[in-house]
Amino acid sequence: MLASFKNGGRDLDTNALVLMAVGLLIVVAPLELGQLAFALVGSLCYAALQASRKSTRSGLKPHDKLKKGKQVEADASKGQLTKTNSRAKPDTQSVGKQEYRQVSQQPVVAQTFKAGNLESQVEELLEQISPSPEGDQLVQDIAAAIKKALHQLIPEAEVLGFASGDVLRGTAFAVAIPEVDIILSASPSVFAQRLQNNASRPLYHAANLDDKKLQKAMLRACTDTLTSVPGFKFRRSAFKGMQPKVTLMVELNGRNVPIDFSVNTTTPLHNAALLTECGQIELRAKELILLVRRWAKDRGISHAAKGHLSPYAWSLLAIYFLQVWDGQDQPVLPSISSFKMSSGLLRQQHKAGRSTTSAGTCKQSVAFLFQEFIRFYTQSFDWRTEAVSVRAGKRQATPMSLPLQIVTLENGSVDVAPSVQDPFETRRNLSDAMTGVTLTRLHEELNRAQSLCSSDVSLSELIEPWVPADRDALGGAATKSGHADEDSSDA
Repeated sequence: MLASFKNGGRDLDTNALVLMAVGLLIVVAPLELGQLAFALVGSLCYAALQASRKSTRSGLKPHDKLKKGKQVEADASKGQLTKTNSRAKPDTQSVGKQEYRQVSQQPVVAQTFKAGNLESQVEELLEQISPSPEGDQLVQDIAAAIKKALHQLIPEAEVLGFASGDVLRGTAFAVAIPEVDIILSASPSVFAQRLQNNASRPLYHAANLDDKKLQKAMLRACTDTLTSVPGFKFRRSAFKGMQPKVTLMVELNGRNVPIDFSVNTTTPLHNAALLTECGQIELRAKELILLVRRWAKDRGISHAAKGHLSPYAWSLLAIYFLQVWDGQDQPVLPSISSFKMSSGLLRQQHKAGRSTTSAGTCKQSVAFLFQEFIRFYTQSFDWRTEAVSVRAGKRQATPMSLPLQIVTLENGSVDVAPSVQDPFETRRNLSDAMTGVTLTRLHEELNRAQSLCSSDVSLSELIEPWVPADRDALGGAATKSGHADEDSSDA
């Protein structure tokens, strides 16, 4: 037996032999001695384990040590780079996912117009998409229905509704990008109390959650309650963004209306304030914002959940253009510090002495302004070095306080996404969710619009609903079609 141990010495180390010897001693020893040995076995096993770990660490192969050292150096290098260039995120965004066409049961046909020229067609479209009293009343009815449905869960909450277009008309990607925002507002302490006392699903540790987690927990609880009520259907959720929300389909007054529902968010309020005051200063400014948003929506570059610029960001792009455009003697819009309502919402902004003033009467048509908008962002604006800042209201380099959004393109190179500053949160870049794929799509659509605007093109072709590429199409080219799938960006 000892011989066999000697022959197998390559497989058994000293620690194993010691443990085996102790085991044999326990078996053959008298009871009292065996109990004593049991007391010693624990300490011997622990010593053997520590020796084994030490042996493993000291036996690390040279090339493993070298590899580990290089990794440490690489990590240190990344850390130094982050400190050197704190404006750029330490990790670049992924390339992103291509969108592919999916079969839809309700395809959206390209819109046609009665008018013959572009200017008349734009006027015809604006009459259709501008918010209407009937649409606004429907939004308020939806807000009232939601407040009633959530009364038992959180009776103290205030429910507000905002519309950024005529909600009575269905459009391409209507479900993906609703025109209606419904916001539930209450204090975090109320959220915590109501979640703890929620009869269907109590959250006993709600008081220990931070405001962000509490916001998401209340959003989930509200969604569960609403979808249990007839007339409300869940479509999708977006919890990864700065302001989490869910998209619901609401059936009310004989109509099906997609809405974005959120808890204690501010973007819809800011967007509504800017849109309203732009219309008070210059009606055509509001109409241009609506047209730009409709174009971006129909062309599939306004779905924030997919990494595109949000409708709110597109509104800021239109406002900024009207602030810096040199097509007439005076800018169409002033800095938003001159806006009565919005200036009061600005952080660190004194309300005293501020009033909404007209920056001058615009003499150009909305169609012409849209063409100039496209020309400005394709030929004049420098996407890499300039920032869209409606708070500044003038052309300038990207502020050092605004983080850059670095993305990876499909060819492996890196690029800078547009720097769009939120005027109410000046350190937030509204392109923070963009990827290489969505940045490429942005420039493709701007160049497409510029090419069409340079020729005698109809509005139908300009805002023709975008069709994602067929997965089996050669080279990934988009399938030519006269319609888009309304839910194609819902995957």
